[in-house]
Amino acid sequence: MLSPIDPNQRSEWLDALRGFALLGILLANVAGFSGYAFVDPASHAQLPWNGADGVMGYLEHALIEAKFYSLFSFLFGLGFAVQLRRAEARGGDLKAVFRRRMAWLLAFGLTHAFLIWFGDILNFYALMGFALLLFRKSSARTLLTWSLVFLAAPIVLYAGYLAFVVVTHAPPAAPPESAPGMNAIFERYAHGGYADVVHSNAQIYAYAWIRRIYRFQLLRIFGMFLLGAWAGKVGLPLARDALRPTLKRWLWLGLGLGLPFNLAFAALGGNDVLVPASAKGLLSIALGSIGIPLLSLGYAAVFALYWRKPRGSGHLWVASGRMALTHYLSQSVVCIALFYGIGFGLFGRTSLATSMLIALAVYLFLAVLCRFWLQRFPQGPMEALWRRLSYGPARRARTADTARAPDAVL
Repeated sequence: MLSPIDPNQRSEWLDALRGFALLGILLANVAGFSGYAFVDPASHAQLPWNGADGVMGYLEHALIEAKFYSLFSFLFGLGFAVQLRRAEARGGDLKAVFRRRMAWLLAFGLTHAFLIWFGDILNFYALMGFALLLFRKSSARTLLTWSLVFLAAPIVLYAGYLAFVVVTHAPPAAPPESAPGMNAIFERYAHGGYADVVHSNAQIYAYAWIRRIYRFQLLRIFGMFLLGAWAGKVGLPLARDALRPTLKRWLWLGLGLGLPFNLAFAALGGNDVLVPASAKGLLSIALGSIGIPLLSLGYAAVFALYWRKPRGSGHLWVASGRMALTHYLSQSVVCIALFYGIGFGLFGRTSLATSMLIALAVYLFLAVLCRFWLQRFPQGPMEALWRRLSYGPARRARTADTARAPDAVL
């Protein structure tokens, strides 16, 4: 009989890493929440307190952009591997439970995308999560090989697309945010009511798919899924000390190769230079395809190597990581209340630096709420709902030894 994990089986360093990733995701998303990403670049200079925007934009490209959804994808794949190991140890079959988990995650993601914020990533995670089941019997070597294939694929595909454009003299493509009608959508976010927000979310949903496809995010997400599954297969959650040499290599690769590659990626303009196709875009995608996973693994290695002293759910990163789904969805609710016309109406009126300060304040506010909640309940409200929908009523078939298992995840 499969059952959800007991709270005291959770791996604290992974919860803290998940909470850290949530901060990075919010800092990356806030330009979309605030409308800064959609304001004409010539108008950025007219925004109040914009003096630091150039530096903040560069740092966002170098240290944040794509790194944190990649890190979260790695954790997703790692969690899948641990669930698979637990199921095998109990003689159970993970497929039915995992499919229900992904089906409900897809439902949560679509509800979020259409009723709250169009930038939802849960529905993409859920759809690709189903594909993870195809690799449930794969060896560690196979998982690592396919991970590298998916992570390297954007370079090959972009090079092929660039060659096609050069040979056929195809007209240059325009980024989807410049499509006709987009300004009307953004205007409804800035000044419309809730019905306008839902209408715009429905219109812009296809844009979210196009944007993630041409930026190769879907390939990177699945590649990091498989890399996380490989890490789970080789025993990372339970064997940090045994894998310390590997973790140190991750750290040095992240700092020595991933960081410089991402600094160069940011200097080129990051993902913003991919359309129309160009040699500059090819260099950017090459730097990103190598540097982004390495820096993400470097972030993970820091927590795996140095998070040793137990801090409990009183720590803000741990509390946020244990309520990751609730925290993520709450980020959107609070941010649209601050930025959209249905709330305080700051859409398109704040600089990037100001938006990031607001994002930091929102994260701290939600982290404190998570800590307060976990003082009274064993898990977050969305986590409890997802668990019940996936497993049914909580099962009590758990021995005392299992309840004291030291270092599991999810």
